[in-house]
Amino acid sequence: MHPGLLAWQKSPHPILEPSGPFPGGILEVARATHVVGVTGLCEGCGMMDRKTWTRRSTGRILTLAGVAGLSTSAFLASAGVALAHANLEKADPPAGAVETLPEQFVLTFSGALDRGSGARLLDVRGVPVDGVSGEFDPADRTRIVLTVPPVAPGLYTVAWVAVSAEDGHELLGFYGLVVGGAFPLSSDSGPVTSAMPADLSVQLSPATDVGGATQWSVTTSGATADTVARVILSFVPPVSGIGTVQVTCKADAVTGIPGASFPVTMAGDWQVEAIIRRTGVSDDARVRFAWTAVLPLGV
Repeated sequence: MHPGLLAWQKSPHPILEPSGPFPGGILEVARATHVVGVTGLCEGCGMMDRKTWTRRSTGRILTLAGVAGLSTSAFLASAGVALAHANLEKADPPAGAVETLPEQFVLTFSGALDRGSGARLLDVRGVPVDGVSGEFDPADRTRIVLTVPPVAPGLYTVAWVAVSAEDGHELLGFYGLVVGGAFPLSSDSGPVTSAMPADLSVQLSPATDVGGATQWSVTTSGATADTVARVILSFVPPVSGIGTVQVTCKADAVTGIPGASFPVTMAGDWQVEAIIRRTGVSDDARVRFAWTAVLPLGV
């Protein structure tokens, strides 16, 4: 399994099965039995609001994160509902560092798209870049083509909306680009520690590497620290309406500490949730952190 694929858990929360990998080890949403969470946001599916973190789904199947309820397979069998979400399968250019932006981006999805699908390019403050057009390709309706003017070196975010031509369901997602060796975002805060739940203390330590990506390390201590089997980080950006991203942490080869790389390309207040699976513990620990990405001086 690719180290960045969304990981599974048997828990009281709905589970999504992956539809395909996303650049940089980030996974997109979709079919399911019981889920940890997704990277895309399905409008109209009765999903949890990404700001409340706890609202329950009542009608349809897909969730943004942690919605309790019936098994999806049982629901589908009884209701005869089919899921036909168009999930992002490939992005060119992918997330990460690039020297310059091409005139055109191509986002390829798992199914045909309908009107309302499109993409935007946002600057480091989350403001749409002028002169950008992004619509689905009528010659190949599995693609969104994003045309951009020349831009200065900097931090940018590609935000996309995919409306399924089969059932009209809408997914939202985003990924970051570090263009031309731009200065990375930083934070005034150091490592952040939470003591919830009582038997597990969790410390989140972000550090920016030379490529502009933020490396997130998760250190645990406490009575159940030795039982930690998997850590997933869920990122909610400062700008609403562009989705949520989840990445699965991978143990460092030297220290054994779980960590993940995620390029933070938008300044402002981020919400980061650590979802921790422990052997022999039925419920996952879900620990939330606030993290502010600060613009470099002079930007």
